Amino acid sequence: MKTTTSILILMLMAFQVSAFTPESGQYWDPEEPGSGYAIEIQDNYLFITFYVYDEDGFPVWYTSEGFLVGNSSFESRLIYFSGGQCIGCYWSQNTPEYSGYGTMTIEFLTETTAELTVAGVTKTIERFNMYLGDELQKMRGEWQVVIDASQYTASNTYPYFSDVMLFEQVEVYQGDRMVTGCRSESTVYYHYCTTRALQNNDLAAIYDHDYDELVAVMRDDADYYLAYYLKTGTDQFDGMAYSYRVGSEPDLSLDGFTVRGFRSASKSFVDNGFGPSVAGEIGGHDKASQSSDGTSLARFLPERTVAHEKTTSKMTDLPVLDTKTQRRLLDSIKKLEKQLQQ
Repeated sequence: MKTTTSILILMLMAFQVSAFTPESGQYWDPEEPGSGYAIEIQDNYLFITFYVYDEDGFPVWYTSEGFLVGNSSFESRLIYFSGGQCIGCYWSQNTPEYSGYGTMTIEFLTETTAELTVAGVTKTIERFNMYLGDELQKMRGEWQVVIDASQYTASNTYPYFSDVMLFEQVEVYQGDRMVTGCRSESTVYYHYCTTRALQNNDLAAIYDHDYDELVAVMRDDADYYLAYYLKTGTDQFDGMAYSYRVGSEPDLSLDGFTVRGFRSASKSFVDNGFGPSVAGEIGGHDKASQSSDGTSLARFLPERTVAHEKTTSKMTDLPVLDTKTQRRLLDSIKKLEKQLQQ
């Protein structure tokens, strides 16, 4: 377990974007199925319930709560409850008491993984993926994307841009598994990639299991690509975006635009037009009129240079990708470009 955790930490060090938001949900240790942890985070306050067993093998639960330190650290004592009502019984007040296990700590490593230490034992836990599938399958669905270009914009320039990724299917292209889709024409009228979207704004992504990273490339328009370098959770992702001309390579020696994405429609909605989404009852139906030709994000994104006064100070705090990582990303980007060009 310690070896696995050390490898995970080294991989995270290679990924230069350190800011992330831990996710609420059901967590477990895959090496120890049968017990789990329900974590609820509201603002910077965390509440956790342990679903475990006592020394005789009978089910028992503990809780702990308190404020996070920073965005990823938690420390508190475990509380044990007794004397409450059974299922279907009349309510009776339970009695809380300290468990006797001392202080427990949680250190989140990513949005959905953490180190949990209690009674001197450290476990690596992760959010329980009960249905979404592997790292590519779980991307299927619609994602709202926000690009923060503030490190490359002047103080009086609007720094935020948005995009929509719609991943439809997982396929194999030239021996590589990819999840493919498009930039959706509308989050209200379309639950799928239209022919026009696939012709003009197609999208492909590949996952690297060794480094726990997702690389995606979108055809921004006929002249530009958008490449995304991401760490993905269950319903959100964080990373960097790079805009570059078709026929060239993204300059990975400079930090990309900071990007965050949030799942806005389920893969069930993408598959058949029914399921959780922001579109509601009218989602999944074509618009009556044809969309007019749009434009690309590249026409609005600022140039990635170190010329702006905000950039000069910020770049010293956010180191660029190391040479090895740049080569690895460029290799994935080239594979994805070939898929888009077919």
